[in-house]
Amino acid sequence: VDKMVNIVTAGQSGQYALDLYAGTGLFSLPLANSFARVTAVESSPLSFGDLLRNVPANVEVECQSTEDFLLHPPKDIKPELVVADPPRAGLGEKVVRALRDLKSQRLVYVSCDPATLSRDLRGLIESGYHVDAIHLVDLFPQTFHLETVVQMSR
Repeated sequence: VDKMVNIVTAGQSGQYALDLYAGTGLFSLPLANSFARVTAVESSPLSFGDLLRNVPANVEVECQSTEDFLLHPPKDIKPELVVADPPRAGLGEKVVRALRDLKSQRLVYVSCDPATLSRDLRGLIESGYHVDAIHLVDLFPQTFHLETVVQMSR
């Protein structure tokens, strides 16, 4: 897990980052150390409660779905970095379109499903992102499950 967190967050810094599907703050916490402001979006009430307890003061938390958050974003939302770690269903067409409209220069996509990753990457690439690096992380040794971390930019 530490290796994956490092791949996602190392070398990333700036004024504002957005952590989508934030869970309990796996990526929000290290991002808070290198960004002035982070918004963490999580829809699960249970995970959201832990997220609230885990994050420092420079992390704003939103208890809603990523899709709802992106379809009705705050007016001042201009993240330099977006981290997205969706469930197996992936981002989906509406979130991909919303990310296109958000126009963040950097995007890190963490995926646990190659099929939904492929579908979503197509839409992200068509919207102007290009793949800078792809990393495979084996969090579940001796199984076929792999996490894929895709670092993208415009």
